[in-house]
Amino acid sequence: MESDRRTLAVRACVACRKQKRKCTREVPECSLCSKNGRPCEYPVGSRAASNPDDHSRVAPRIQNPTVMPVQTVDSAVTTPSSNEPTAPRLLPVENHFPLFFLDSSYFQHTNSLLQMPTIELPPEFDSIGAQSNMHDVDVYFNSIHTFLPIVSKLRLYRELSAPQNCRNPDTALLLITIQLHTRSLDSSDPPNRELYGLAKACCSHVERSNIFSIRLLQATLLITLYEIANAIYPAAYLSVGHCMRLGHAIGIHDFKRAPQMLRTPTSATELEERRRVWWAVIVLDRYVNVGGKHRPFSCDDVRPDELLPMDDKHWDQGELALVQPLAVSTNTTVKICPFGRTCQASHLLSRVLRHISDRDSDIEFRCNEALQLRRTLQALAATIANESEELLGHVNDATADLPLFTATALCHSALLGLYETYCCTENSEANQMGCENLLEMQSLAISGLKEISNAVFLFSKRLQAVTELGGMLRMTPLVCACLYQAAGNYLWYTLETGGQDYLSKANTIKSVLSILGTRWNSAREYVAILDGVDYSGIHN
Repeated sequence: MESDRRTLAVRACVACRKQKRKCTREVPECSLCSKNGRPCEYPVGSRAASNPDDHSRVAPRIQNPTVMPVQTVDSAVTTPSSNEPTAPRLLPVENHFPLFFLDSSYFQHTNSLLQMPTIELPPEFDSIGAQSNMHDVDVYFNSIHTFLPIVSKLRLYRELSAPQNCRNPDTALLLITIQLHTRSLDSSDPPNRELYGLAKACCSHVERSNIFSIRLLQATLLITLYEIANAIYPAAYLSVGHCMRLGHAIGIHDFKRAPQMLRTPTSATELEERRRVWWAVIVLDRYVNVGGKHRPFSCDDVRPDELLPMDDKHWDQGELALVQPLAVSTNTTVKICPFGRTCQASHLLSRVLRHISDRDSDIEFRCNEALQLRRTLQALAATIANESEELLGHVNDATADLPLFTATALCHSALLGLYETYCCTENSEANQMGCENLLEMQSLAISGLKEISNAVFLFSKRLQAVTELGGMLRMTPLVCACLYQAAGNYLWYTLETGGQDYLSKANTIKSVLSILGTRWNSAREYVAILDGVDYSGIHN
């Protein structure tokens, strides 16, 4: 019988022994660990294959497997008789990480398993994670999750329903980063520096312990978002690059070809969560490059056959839904969820930023590409505007279109950047001035810059109205860049023409940034730049 050929360990796994639970002893993971979604570790020497033919599938034929030191809570506590930290306990675990990175093909050939070590967080981290209650999680899902939905409600609530002592360290880390956002809502001095420092330190501790998971990447993304929102630079720029490296290491950037560090997803909800996490890496990476052009991205653009996120409501409820690939999603009649629109807008922003940095392509090609980008961005912006009106018309909620604000802002930033590149003829080289498409693009850019700046002005008034209606909780910090870009344009128009209407619009946008600055330091930094920079030479 097939059941008689199972591979069983001699002794119970570490987690079951610690919790004094009956262990089924299956290799590579017992039933209880599999059910709770936690790493399953067996002490060295406890694995014994009931079927000798299966032994080659349990571990590769490598001599002298590494024994990994795993730091536990004991290693971070000093004894009363000494000021030196106690030595970390050693939990013997076969370390296949070197093989995974040095020769991923052989790793797959041997069917090796990356066993994540079992650790206990030091008390300074564990106590913070323990303070996180359902209220923090509920606030998170009603705020950050509305514009950056990367954490599955079903999976997180299921994990939190388990006893506190069964909580994985990467889940505890995620809860700390959730607190970083929810507790800052009540802070009169954002950013919350103490909690931010603890979150960074805990993230580093979990990573050093070789616990690589979606929870680790989600926590790193939330730290990065916090740094972006509060203008903590260069940390934000470096952190988004680190998110990319984690994603590449785990393999979520390419499920089909890249070596996969994690086990195969057990549900469509889990697979969708991984897809959304990688999209979030791209969104944040492109956003941090809006103000710093001519820098390489941390990761490549997604391929045309990559799937967009499914409908947010269906995902939150664990239901299946139609998923569209990026290649056909430009069809404006196809219904896309708000986060999907954010991903589309981010993809177009990426193409614009690449276009601006391109100095090798032929001028005819660049001009044709610029014209195509303009048309595509305008079509997407119009689609998003129509969907916003539909949302407001179908529900009795004047803030119902808030989840679309990030996509709107990214479209505005992309068009502003594109027009600013072409509106000044002085920036063109002499041998390019006769290009017919270049002249057309410059003409469109000059008029288009005023049009899109006015669109951002109207958008800022909408933002102000939403904040007055109590929408600040669900407001996205990723609107700040386009507000700053448009306000800068209006100040430049004022200096060039002396028109007071331009100055009035600039001041209106600045006032909205000041409102947003009550929550995010990045908005306050933008206001400070607008107040202190001489704009007479910005666009020359």
